[in-house]
Amino acid sequence: LSSGINAEYGGKPPQVDWDKIPGNPDKKYSLLLYSPDCSNCKVHWWAANVRIGEDVTHDDVTQVHNYTPPVPLKGTGFYRYVLVLLEQLSDVEVEEPVDRISELTGLIDQHSLTPVGVSFFQSSWDNSVGRTLAEKLNLDEKQFVAERPKLSAEFYAEELFLRKEWEMKTDFM
Repeated sequence: LSSGINAEYGGKPPQVDWDKIPGNPDKKYSLLLYSPDCSNCKVHWWAANVRIGEDVTHDDVTQVHNYTPPVPLKGTGFYRYVLVLLEQLSDVEVEEPVDRISELTGLIDQHSLTPVGVSFFQSSWDNSVGRTLAEKLNLDEKQFVAERPKLSAEFYAEELFLRKEWEMKTDFM
């Protein structure tokens, strides 16, 4: 998986084809979906204590964070998403909830994880993003809407227009 998709198509967790992943069946792994571009939700999914070939929804798998679909904000272009396979030295046990805005390197260091595989994709905004923000993250998409700063050409064109308009009003005086 290394292409661009609409956010709606990322509505379900990635399918893992274990046949293409070399690994030690005696070790446990974490699958972590991370977005370096998303300020309100960097960790989109974290399944820990997974064995090679095991269904990531199996009861023995710890869902540190349930899957959250991509949430690229409107007008911000593509967001990058990274699915990382991390080898664990021991079982990942999480006492307190891990913040969804945690940095990937911090999580790797804190839980003694070693990256052993990676896949990338990009996602862009569509109508599903507002629903996902509301249902999964309890956020209103409208809070992220911001007016784009004017380009200098737009600023000067508006200034020129206002000046000409003022001159027209004052010509007959």
